Amino acid sequence: MAAINLSELFNNKIFRIPDYQRGYAWSEKQLTELWDDIDEIKEIDGELKKHYTGTIFLETTKALPSENWISGYTFYNVVDGQQRLTTLCILLFELLNSTETGYCEESKSNLFQTFIAKANLSGASKVYKFGYDITDKNHSFLFNSIFDDKSVVLEHGQLNLYRKNLLYAKDFFKNKITSVSSDEKELIFKKLTTSLQFDVRTIEKDLDVQAVFETMNNRGKQLTTLEKLKNRLIYLTDKLPNSNEDKINLRAKINVAWGNIYSNLAQNPDNILDEDEFLSAHLSLYRKPKESTFSEKQAEEKVFQMFCNKSNKYDLDESGEKEQPVTFSKIDDYVIQLSELAPVWYKIHNSDNMLIHKILILNGSKDIRIFLATLLLKYAENELINPILSNLERILFRNRVPGIWIMDERNPANWARDLYSEEESIDDILNHSNELIQKPINNSDIINGFRGLFTYINGNKGFHRWGNLKYFLFEYELFLKSRALETNDKVSLADFYDTTIEHVIPQTYWTSWSDIVDEFTEPIIEESKNQARKVLINTLGNLTILKNGKNSALGNRSWIEKKERYRTGSYNEIAISNYPDWTLKSISERGFDMLKFMESKIYGLTFTEEDMKKALFYDDYIIQRFE
Repeated sequence: MAAINLSELFNNKIFRIPDYQRGYAWSEKQLTELWDDIDEIKEIDGELKKHYTGTIFLETTKALPSENWISGYTFYNVVDGQQRLTTLCILLFELLNSTETGYCEESKSNLFQTFIAKANLSGASKVYKFGYDITDKNHSFLFNSIFDDKSVVLEHGQLNLYRKNLLYAKDFFKNKITSVSSDEKELIFKKLTTSLQFDVRTIEKDLDVQAVFETMNNRGKQLTTLEKLKNRLIYLTDKLPNSNEDKINLRAKINVAWGNIYSNLAQNPDNILDEDEFLSAHLSLYRKPKESTFSEKQAEEKVFQMFCNKSNKYDLDESGEKEQPVTFSKIDDYVIQLSELAPVWYKIHNSDNMLIHKILILNGSKDIRIFLATLLLKYAENELINPILSNLERILFRNRVPGIWIMDERNPANWARDLYSEEESIDDILNHSNELIQKPINNSDIINGFRGLFTYINGNKGFHRWGNLKYFLFEYELFLKSRALETNDKVSLADFYDTTIEHVIPQTYWTSWSDIVDEFTEPIIEESKNQARKVLINTLGNLTILKNGKNSALGNRSWIEKKERYRTGSYNEIAISNYPDWTLKSISERGFDMLKFMESKIYGLTFTEEDMKKALFYDDYIIQRFE
């Protein structure tokens, strides 16, 4: 078929987005590119230059019973090109919405019926020229909220990613159109309907539909494995020897399951969860990978081995057993279990559980998230969840103290798989974590670990180099809050990524702190002075957390200025401000208090006074200066 323009494309055709397609995915980048493409179309010798806009693959389909009144039209599923068509329809609607009369010598009402919706004689029935499959959750949203048809009852639900994208596109074009003149709108409409050229191809066979959908990408938006898998499962369902009723029911189940998955992964528009990471996480539970989890690439390969015409050629897992052939029950079981994980996967990424939040700050790896999701999926109301979460937080904290390593942090993914397959119980997992918590501690390893932080030449020095320092300071913050018998937070874990670590005596000490630093290093031999300064400035007691840009504001200020600002800050800052002066004694006392708190975080840890001096102050010649 020769390339045709948009007016020809919409002539006697009605388009539907089939159930295996994802929702609307274009964002500002793609919208801007399209707008710029239209803007750059030039007029040569009185005619607008043609602009090739890509290929659109269509598959003929049937009208719904409620649409049978319309005649002379062919209904099509859009196999590829839905993102472009959706965008163009929104732009056309906003252009028509902005005019009282119409464009290019045609009335607004006629153009509306050509491009947006065809109404019957009474006006009581309407068929939209472009829309989603009736089973899609965005079906009514497109008509009600994008095409402003309030007679369509809106299915209420979360403002998911796809709905948010639709609204963004609507506002994007509305703002663009509002800023141009009537003549410019006329030209934009003409370019849109006559200059844009489409190569339209109609697909006749199911196999061709499968091949096209799996290989085509919408402009800059590559299909995810999750999207391709849905289409694969629907295709395989149609090939099963089961009854038509069974096939219809299974296809409906796949659609509902993917709707549930998409809704949950996109439920928080500010934290959209990656579809293929979710798929690989579930597959890491459903099948046993060689390592602790499947990567997204490994999962894509594995899942299409599971669901292909010759799946029994491939290994089930490391046991050497082979995959079962694709059957109704195999698809049904997989779809149910994949869908069940989606709301839990969303929940752990948007949890208000303090322990889960802490664990993910310490380690947000897929291994850990799979374990958390499995706990909530299998044992949501079990009283052992919190003890296990508490143990995991303590294990991860201990792993981050220099000189301690008590667990390979990929292990939780194996625990998760054992829970998921019911090879182990939640009591077994509690016992495993208890055993790890109770591993004996070697104080000298910890001391040497902290002392080693002071020996680096480049980068941060001392405790400021400790990767777990900010987390430790937040934990110490909670301890200080409790000790002060306070109930209100000054800073909370919600502020974790908005806080910085501040030196009380600053690294550029010579601006306001040279007297105390010079007095500290004066008795020390010349070649050791520089190391002594590093220890003084970067020891634990001289470090705190600051919020709201105080770091840059306070930086090199004097003690009097800092002390005044600290009075209204975090509990860490307030505790520092309670010292009359910031001296070697103050730094030492605070450091000792912080290490005593660390003992409460690590089972079996007990520091002697000499242990703490060595951990905080590196070597004897510096320790002596703090005594």
